[in-house]
Amino acid sequence: MEFKSRVIVSLVVVAVLIVAVFAIQFIALNQEVSTTHGEYRLDETFTSQDLIYGSQGWAPYASKIPLIPGGNVDSDQFYIMFVDLNATSNLNSTFPRVQVDYIFTGLHGIAAFHVYGYIQGNGGIQWTNRVEGAGANGYYVTNDPKPTTALNGTEAMEDYSQVYFKVANTAGVSFDDYGNNTYFMRFGKAGGGLNSLHITTNPQVPTGQVTNTSNLAGTFFVNFTGDRTQNDFILLVAVNGAIESDFSLHLKSSVPD
Repeated sequence: MEFKSRVIVSLVVVAVLIVAVFAIQFIALNQEVSTTHGEYRLDETFTSQDLIYGSQGWAPYASKIPLIPGGNVDSDQFYIMFVDLNATSNLNSTFPRVQVDYIFTGLHGIAAFHVYGYIQGNGGIQWTNRVEGAGANGYYVTNDPKPTTALNGTEAMEDYSQVYFKVANTAGVSFDDYGNNTYFMRFGKAGGGLNSLHITTNPQVPTGQVTNTSNLAGTFFVNFTGDRTQNDFILLVAVNGAIESDFSLHLKSSVPD
């Protein structure tokens, strides 16, 4: 009887130790995920004057891709800005990614976030997230939809590929490869460069998901799962609806440890 009691006590101790180990790991992971990390690489407010491209229904790629799932590249009316996040994933962190915090005011329509990846010395940007189909991901904010108003001072993008584009950042681009304060979009073929760059709301799901929300303030993450280290991420922000003088978007980017 005494032997059985010792065996039972030993099994209980082992079970407690196993539970404790898993509990410690769970707490550590969630602390890592939920912590606000380090200095901001970007901390800037953008207005309707920064929506310099449009109106259009497509994002640049090897072929025109819709700005929203199920969108019409020929008839949708969005105005677009590109924002340099001045940041890339810390590959030494538990979940490599860049954290993006946003706050909208005066949004009366849909705002779509997509991301492009840059590698220094690679001749141009060749990666973006997949908008539709298997593996699609993106982040969409909808609030008080109203008919789209025309914006003065905008310009049509010259093309959807093999094209230079400006960023809305006051400081300009992080990497001025061509001496004209722009990035160069260079996609080789349709289908390429879509499967390794992602937007996710959960760092533990690196391949991301399609998120539709009405939250005017929130957080998402950008990450790269390919085999070539990215030097920088650039957001595409597309907005439709009534874009008035009270419109603003505050963006922060940070790199988790």
